[in-house]
Amino acid sequence: MNDSNFSQVLVRTPSEAMRAPLKIMVAEDSGALRRLLALVLERDGHEVVEARDAGELLEALASAIVDEDGSPFDLVICEQTLPGVVGLSVLAGLRGSDRTTPFILITGDQDVQERARFLGAVVLDHPFNVAAIRGAIRQSTEPGRAANDV
Repeated sequence: MNDSNFSQVLVRTPSEAMRAPLKIMVAEDSGALRRLLALVLERDGHEVVEARDAGELLEALASAIVDEDGSPFDLVICEQTLPGVVGLSVLAGLRGSDRTTPFILITGDQDVQERARFLGAVVLDHPFNVAAIRGAIRQSTEPGRAANDV
């Protein structure tokens, strides 16, 4: 996310304000970017769970699946180069276990982008701005796309 778009963090458009809140997992090793994404998403009314590495991400995903009272994630936003596991592996693991949870992968690698799209993910390339992340969320959660099951 580039600094010139930071002022957009506090601006919500009517379409974001009218959307139902989502429970979103944000897996990003850069603390500054992770917090900025969480701030934007929380200001848009969403509940955000943050993970800084593969251990935290996989633990949260497993808890959402196993715990009876754990509410599932409506969306996963994951950096490709997350310490401990690559984002594409997380996506493939979810799809391999018949999970169709909407997924946004952050990567600049064209080959990885193509494979992620094949698995039904929305891709964000670096650098991106607030409008791009909001657009990716709309695209990944639009009716007719993957159902929530993680």
